[in-house]
Amino acid sequence: MVSTVRHVPSVDREQLIGEIVCTCCNPSECSELVQQSVRSRLVSYATRLADSAVGTGDSGDPDTVFQSIRQRLLQQHRQDDAARFAELYQQLAMYDGLSGKGRYALLSLLQHLTEQGAAAIASSVLHYKPLQLPKALPLRSAAAAEQSSSRQTDGSKVQRPSTTQQGGMPAVAHQQYTAAGSDVSTVKQLELVRDILRAVQGLTGRYCSFNPASTAGNPATSGPGVLIAPHDQLKLQLGYRTLMHELGELGFLYRRVLAAIQSGRSPHTGSVRQALCAALGEEVTDFYRLMAVLEAQLATPQPTPGADETDVAGSYLSLRRLQLWLAEPMRRMRFLAVLVDGCANRVGGDLAGRVWAASKIGDPLASSYATRILHQMCVPLFDMIRRWVFEGVLEDPACEFFIVPSSTNTSSNRDLWRDAYRIEPAKLPPFINAELAATILRAGKSINFLRDACNDARWVQEWAPGASEAAAELGYGQLPVLERVVSSAGQRVDARLMAVLQSSGELDKHCQAIRRYLLLGQGDFVVALLDCLGPELNKLAKDVSEVTLNHLLRTALLASAGGAQEEGGVQDRLKAYKAQTGDLETGWDAFSLQYQLGPPLSSIFTSAAQSSYSRLSKLLWFMRRTENSLGQAWKLLKVDIERIIPRFKQDACRGGLDDLLASCLHLRAEMAHFVINLQYYVNLEVLECAWSEFMTASAAASDLDCLIAAHDKFLDVVLARALLGPGRAEGLRHTLNQLLRTCMSLAPVVQRFCEKKSVKLLGAGVLQPAGLNQQCQ
Repeated sequence: MVSTVRHVPSVDREQLIGEIVCTCCNPSECSELVQQSVRSRLVSYATRLADSAVGTGDSGDPDTVFQSIRQRLLQQHRQDDAARFAELYQQLAMYDGLSGKGRYALLSLLQHLTEQGAAAIASSVLHYKPLQLPKALPLRSAAAAEQSSSRQTDGSKVQRPSTTQQGGMPAVAHQQYTAAGSDVSTVKQLELVRDILRAVQGLTGRYCSFNPASTAGNPATSGPGVLIAPHDQLKLQLGYRTLMHELGELGFLYRRVLAAIQSGRSPHTGSVRQALCAALGEEVTDFYRLMAVLEAQLATPQPTPGADETDVAGSYLSLRRLQLWLAEPMRRMRFLAVLVDGCANRVGGDLAGRVWAASKIGDPLASSYATRILHQMCVPLFDMIRRWVFEGVLEDPACEFFIVPSSTNTSSNRDLWRDAYRIEPAKLPPFINAELAATILRAGKSINFLRDACNDARWVQEWAPGASEAAAELGYGQLPVLERVVSSAGQRVDARLMAVLQSSGELDKHCQAIRRYLLLGQGDFVVALLDCLGPELNKLAKDVSEVTLNHLLRTALLASAGGAQEEGGVQDRLKAYKAQTGDLETGWDAFSLQYQLGPPLSSIFTSAAQSSYSRLSKLLWFMRRTENSLGQAWKLLKVDIERIIPRFKQDACRGGLDDLLASCLHLRAEMAHFVINLQYYVNLEVLECAWSEFMTASAAASDLDCLIAAHDKFLDVVLARALLGPGRAEGLRHTLNQLLRTCMSLAPVVQRFCEKKSVKLLGAGVLQPAGLNQQCQ
């Protein structure tokens, strides 16, 4: 038989390690003194690391680490060092003075150092105090081992190592090391692997269990979630025990995710949360598939300690291999657990917004998980949007949609546009901007307004099925398409609504009626109304009947031009209203005109708008009454008093009467000039200009919101320019009312003066009683 003997060159171990370290880690950028110090420390630490017996568990492949170091040196343009390192590695591989684990530990250190620059190596080495690694224990001969075993069998005491120092390790550190784990495991690794596989599936094993308080509550306050059997029950190496804790965390996270999934299966849970739980269930299903594969690999036997791993058929499982298998599931399950905790007590759009925020983090793998979950979560949310935009249906029993009813008021006088629906900002997902949300809200509101206020449900039923087909497959990631579909649907519904308001609602007809009758734009109607209502409204307010006022209003309306043709709509809506006032006020103080409108125009001409129109109408009536009163004063001065004054022939105050008449006429002319100019300003410069702008904006309005905004702007402008608004206009309005009352008081004064002079002439026999009665009338 021929035996093959490998020739091992005579190489000094420390010299070989020193050359390898100096070749790979060459801090040439530093000073000579620093280079010597760095090399000395690196060689010392590498030698102790190679001889250390601390490293336990399965070692990696040294050839793979060698190739990684060599490629790193070539990338750094250190071809000479790479060639020299290859030669030294061949000598290291043939050297029998190092174990495989020691060789692997040395190469791992070199790989870490070559990935850093020279300055970083020098800085870290000079400021780092390496661990006091235990020295390698001397190998014992077989005879010595047998002798030691026989001594232990005889019951003699074995000499313990010194407690002050063990292989260069401090006594305290050695005690901690031996307390944390033993060098010898009393349990086979296959049993540990099987127990860990049960633990990662959330099941309590023989050696690994879970803390119920931590699983159900907050792990930060309930203690650790994974519990490993104590040292007196399970003797394990420190690395194995640490690894069991790390892998057991996957089972702890899985239990939290599974609890969240089960809680979302309640029939009272919203559809968005149910979609989240379904997406989490699919993620967990992938985890189940991996568990099935790993369970199948348990049947492959592990290699014996002396066998070559390449001779083992099939794939077997060890704790280290299981750690590699579960690295990606651990990362995914950790992300899902954090996501579940962040989504607690959130619903609807707020819940989707939390998952959307998780998809925007820097981790690409976690972002892909969140995006995949978000796609499924948005299916019910986008279905709500589709039904709302195309059908006007708000089917949201769990209150998850960002559009909610404005109030629970279902009375007949509620505004079907303003008081119907609104956007709930807390439920609006962040990936839907405010403009898109407003378009979605208006589209659904318009459909409901057409159905409820305009009685146009038939058009909605005919249009919705065909239009909704374009949005049937919309989901997250198609937001530009959603914007186009919603915008197109909104424009179509708004166009239909504006057409219905013009045709069925007769918007233009009612606007012109308000301008003619409520804002006194038709002069003959104003004159007829003054003639009809004047005697009635001159009474005290308590003596005025609202029924009589409406009868006289109808008479004046029929007497005006075109009033007879205003049948049905206008005549029934124009009403005279008497407000509650004091006993000493006249009917003019309590009188006002109102134009009553119902749906759909009541959403434009609201009760607040009617109040503004009433204030404008009172101001206009006040000015017309003042003008009419000044006209009566002129008639008394020019006709009656001028006719009476010549009859005072022998009266000494004849000259004073002429001067008084001239002064009164001059005063009346100034008052008339003021009132006429005030009416010109209010009617032409304020009302007519603002009304023209309103009608132009009304014709160009694309939706009901624009029309309402144009009408509100018209009222605000008119009230502000007519001194009826708040602020500084209140003082001017008070002064203006005082001036108008002063102008109106001229006619009663002239009337009393005329009566007194007529009585005086009657007593002198100059004037007959019949003439007095005629003048008084």
